Amino acid sequence: MYKLINSLECKLSKFAPYQVIIFGFVTYILTGLLFISLPCAQKIHVSFVDNLFNIVSALSTTGLTTGNISQLYTPFGKLVLLTLIQLGAIGYMTITSFFILSSGNNLSSYRTKILSAEFTLPENFNIKEFIRNIIIYTFVIELIGTIFLSIEFHKLGITNPVWAGVFHAISAFSTAGFSIFSTGLEAFKNDISINIIIAFLCYSGAIGFIIPMDIYRKIIDKNHKITFTTKVILFITALVGILGTVLYLFNSDSNVLTAFFQVMSASTTAGFNTVNIGKLSTTSLAVLIAAMVIGASPSGTGGGIKSTSISVLLGIVGSVMRGQFKQITFLNKAIPLNRVFTAVASTTTYMFTLIIIVYLLTLTEHFSFMELCFEAASALGTVGLSMGITADLTNLGKIILSLAMFLGRVGPLSIGIAFFKSNSNIVACKSDLAT
Repeated sequence: MYKLINSLECKLSKFAPYQVIIFGFVTYILTGLLFISLPCAQKIHVSFVDNLFNIVSALSTTGLTTGNISQLYTPFGKLVLLTLIQLGAIGYMTITSFFILSSGNNLSSYRTKILSAEFTLPENFNIKEFIRNIIIYTFVIELIGTIFLSIEFHKLGITNPVWAGVFHAISAFSTAGFSIFSTGLEAFKNDISINIIIAFLCYSGAIGFIIPMDIYRKIIDKNHKITFTTKVILFITALVGILGTVLYLFNSDSNVLTAFFQVMSASTTAGFNTVNIGKLSTTSLAVLIAAMVIGASPSGTGGGIKSTSISVLLGIVGSVMRGQFKQITFLNKAIPLNRVFTAVASTTTYMFTLIIIVYLLTLTEHFSFMELCFEAASALGTVGLSMGITADLTNLGKIILSLAMFLGRVGPLSIGIAFFKSNSNIVACKSDLAT
């Protein structure tokens, strides 16, 4: 198995890391499309475009669907979607990297480059420890979520509570927003336990895999200092959650629990809903769009511009207001220039991509501008919230949103880097195998 993986890496070594990541996700999509198209995966006939849409939605951990998946797909079909959700959450090459490390072998320098690019890891980061911890952290959190959700679903008399617990635990941690219930989580609107468990799972996935590692090190080593990245992510996450909840409540008949849950769902890009999104006020919809665009955190399971990029932009604004042009700071900490450039480039490409997607949808769809903006922001942010128009989109509209979800998962800037960045610093296959 190890030799086979190395052989494949040799063949891919002429490509840049971001190109391999794109190739990997496309391979997953095609494989998933093949399985979901099998007769044993479908309860009723599902068109090719709808299957493609739902597969891309699962792999990108978005949650937008062209119908109720329990009505469209058999248990096998839902298992295919759940598998892609899990693969999409933990990232391309993570599983195989974990098996390589578990077998006592080392990761090639080429594979390390790909993993570092996919998760946006800091320089000199221990990638081996990171990969092991991703798998352990994912398994532990999803197991905890499964146990508690299964207990709560059993209390409520839900059919097959364990399966419902497993599915929603994985979907929540992966910030995928897929649900096997016909109305999402609307039936649990006022259920504090379900709301808290789902929120815990969503935040656990959205804050990124680096944060738990940092906190764990602080617990076992009192001398370990929490990194600035961790502080920034937690600060921005809390800021969006609290401020978003307050703003959502204006011109809304929702209670605090509902407001918090929907803002949490949008900002973590989970996409679960406990209310009918199509019936929300324009004010609440505007807040959710803003939360979806801001998104989650790097190295996590969510999409959006990312909390770290937002912190850089806030740092730029603050520094300009103070007349401080030589150094950008945030929370009294200097931000390296390369991080500033990356954040500005990432945000710019993201917003231009969102504008283009909205424009294309206005050409193909008959829905209102607000509905199309919301759908586009949800797709590109890999959120999954909808005002109820997804199933009624034209085939061309579904293809546009499928592309948006793919771009949201890989990253618009990553696509640009994959095609325009020089490949001169790619490590040769021979040196990879020697490591």
